[in-house]
Amino acid sequence: MRQIKKYANRKFYDTEKKRYVSLSGIASLVRAGEDVQVLDKQSGDDITGLILSQILREQEREGGLIPHTLLTALVRRGTGGLEHLRGSLHSSLEALRTLEDDLDQRIDTLADRGEISLAQAQELREEMVARSRQRQADGEERILQEIENSLARLGVPGKQDVEALNRRLAEIETKLDSLLST
Repeated sequence: MRQIKKYANRKFYDTEKKRYVSLSGIASLVRAGEDVQVLDKQSGDDITGLILSQILREQEREGGLIPHTLLTALVRRGTGGLEHLRGSLHSSLEALRTLEDDLDQRIDTLADRGEISLAQAQELREEMVARSRQRQADGEERILQEIENSLARLGVPGKQDVEALNRRLAEIETKLDSLLST
C-alpha cells in the first residue's frame, strides 16, 4: 500500500517515491489501481477517507460526475454500509490471495520433485490466473448488482429511471414546442 504523508503546510509526500505529490497525483494513483493510505504527519491519524472525499469534491467542481441523489443517499446512510462492504471485500480478497499463494507453492513443490515439468507448472499457473480473473469478474458483477439493489432500496434512481425521465422530458419539450408554435 502506497503511503502518503500530509504535512502541516498542506503538502503531500509519497514515501515510496520520496517526492511531493499533488492531490490530483493521489487521484491518479487511485485511478491506476494503487491502494493509498494518507497519514497526517503531525498526529499520525489516517486521513485517507478525508482526502479521497476531497478528491471527489474536486472532481465534482470540474464536471459533476456523481449524481446528487447518490451523494445524498451516501450522506443519509452514513459510512456504515460502505464500511461493511469494504470489510467484506477485503476479507474475501485476502482469502483468495492466501488460496492462490498456497496453490502456487504446491505447484512449485510438484515441479521441484519432478512430478510435473516446468511447462506444466507454467500451464497450471496460467490456468489458475485465468480462473481467478473470471472469479474476480463474476464477483465484481455481483458487487455491482448489490450496489444497484442497495441504491434501489434507498430510492436512488437507476440508469433506466434516468433514461425514462429523459425520454419523457423530450416528449414534453416536443409537445410544448408544438403548443408554442400555434
